[in-house]
Amino acid sequence: MSSLIQINNTMKQILLVIFLSTSAITFSQKQKISLEEDTIMVDSKPYAILEKKRGLTMSFTLKSLSGTELGFFNLQEFNDPKEASNANSNGRVTYFEVTFFNDSRQCEINIPATKKSVAKEIVENNLVKENAIDTEAESRFILIN
Repeated sequence: MSSLIQINNTMKQILLVIFLSTSAITFSQKQKISLEEDTIMVDSKPYAILEKKRGLTMSFTLKSLSGTELGFFNLQEFNDPKEASNANSNGRVTYFEVTFFNDSRQCEINIPATKKSVAKEIVENNLVKENAIDTEAESRFILIN
C-alpha cells in the first residue's frame, strides 16, 4: 500500500513538472520581446526600461516606465582554468549579479552578456508588474538562480 502511495506521489510530481515546463514554454513563445533604444517592448507594448551604465562595464539598470529604479544587473567575470578551451584560452567565465532595489535581495544569473539577453530574462520571469518588481516573481527568480 505504501509503495502505491509513493508511486502515486511521484507520478503527481512528474506531471506537475511537465505541466509547469510546458506552460512556461508556451507562455514565452507567445511573447515577442524586443528593445527600442532603452525600452523593453513585449508584443509591441512598453514593458520597462533597461539602461546601460556608461563606460566600459556591461551593467544595466532596470527601471519602471515612469523612471523608478527597480534593479541592477552587473556583469562579473573571472578566469577558471577548467573552462579553458581553444575558443576561450583564458577560461573566462561571466555572469550577472542581480540586485533588486525594493528589498536589496541578490542572485546571480548565467546568461549571455547582451542587453537583449537581460531584457529577455526580465520578461520571461515576469519580474515587472504594474511598474514595480513583482515580489512573487522576484522570489521565484532568486530561488531558481
